[in-house]
Amino acid sequence: AVVSTQSTGCLEAVVLAIYLTSELTGVNRFPIAFRSKFEGETYKHIVLGVHFNGRFGALGLSRRSTLMYKELRFKTLAELLHQYISCYRDCCHTVDRIKLGLPVSHDKQSMESILWKYMVIRPGRISDKDFTQHCDSFSRQLRGQTAHQMKYAKQSRDHANGNRPHSDNSDSSKKPLKNSR
Repeated sequence: AVVSTQSTGCLEAVVLAIYLTSELTGVNRFPIAFRSKFEGETYKHIVLGVHFNGRFGALGLSRRSTLMYKELRFKTLAELLHQYISCYRDCCHTVDRIKLGLPVSHDKQSMESILWKYMVIRPGRISDKDFTQHCDSFSRQLRGQTAHQMKYAKQSRDHANGNRPHSDNSDSSKKPLKNSR
């Protein structure tokens, strides 16, 4: 969780977007979290990625209009994420990490927790080709499996590779981060 003295409107907007789109059962919805750097400070931001009818877009809130809503027009997830990276660059920020979460249930009564971090992409550390391959891999899984199936597949892969599952709370000893809204 982001600890900040500023309001966390971007996270609240994602939760609201999840609620308001819950009846759109043909729409895949998944969290996209960005970590960026500007003048030595770290900032975090989150939007709700959406996939429908072969197109990607996003819903969100930000102080910067370019870092929130993205029309449902991107043919690939990589195109959508590259658009965000470009917008961050226009704000003099460098995106150093993108977390893609699992699809969110459409059941408003669901007690299933949201998995905010299923795949981590570090744009500055990999080639554009690898970036696109990671995005394409996530997209194929998004279209072909339920969130439960994706979570189970990840746990099985992690176990086979000898990796321990880690929680997002493992960085709790670090200093609080500012919100980039």
